[in-house]
Amino acid sequence: MNAIQSLGRRDVLKGGLIGSIGLLAACNGAVPRQDAANTKPYVGKLGIQLYTFREQFEQDYDGVLTTLAEIGYKDLEFAGYFEHDAAAIKARMDDLGLVSNSTHVQLADMRDNFDAVVERAALMGQSKLIIPWLAPEERTLDGYRAIADLLNERAGPAKEAGMMVGYHNHEFEFETVDGEVPYDLLLERTEADKVTMELDFFWTHKANVDPLELFAKAPGRFSACHIKDSVRLWPYGQYRRWLDQFYSHHGAGGNRWP
Repeated sequence: MNAIQSLGRRDVLKGGLIGSIGLLAACNGAVPRQDAANTKPYVGKLGIQLYTFREQFEQDYDGVLTTLAEIGYKDLEFAGYFEHDAAAIKARMDDLGLVSNSTHVQLADMRDNFDAVVERAALMGQSKLIIPWLAPEERTLDGYRAIADLLNERAGPAKEAGMMVGYHNHEFEFETVDGEVPYDLLLERTEADKVTMELDFFWTHKANVDPLELFAKAPGRFSACHIKDSVRLWPYGQYRRWLDQFYSHHGAGGNRWP
């Protein structure tokens, strides 16, 4: 029995509902089968982030892919390949009917290994290349300006390859630095038609920021989001309300979808 299967199907599903699994709201993919009759606008548009299973994926990627496919997920957001061969992973995904439209890209690779990033993303069929996190030493205003400029620079080659670069937030981007809010800086300094934002509702909410205010402030900038619950911070079920909000404001906010 592999690492993830030992959790049990029910435990994996339960984890997805209360926070141990992060859902990726995007254009493709599927919700778990038990929600197939749901009439919500996000039905058929949910994926799952593999960062949640990074330790299991490193040990046994086949077991992770197989179990997620059995549960009913279709779209996977990658968060590293470890020492595994990307071509072998893609072949197994094809066998299981899985796709990947998005991947997280470490800042060092975005800076120094971008050609290889694009090449592997093309192999995997991915269209979004997202910076997922910044180390504390990067979190200065000059650091955020450099990140925005890097995203603008990488946007051209990415577009030529049929892809888009973007940024995934945590809570620290909303903490004021020298009188400025870094997330506002990123929104203002990146080119709106070339750089997308992947909004993490959990971290945005934890920073006491209303996601709907961000949609109103920057219409068209958000093409994907992360959804996860925390029973320590709010009542169970908040993620469902977030999904409703995200999709109901798709039209009003002019958000792009691939």
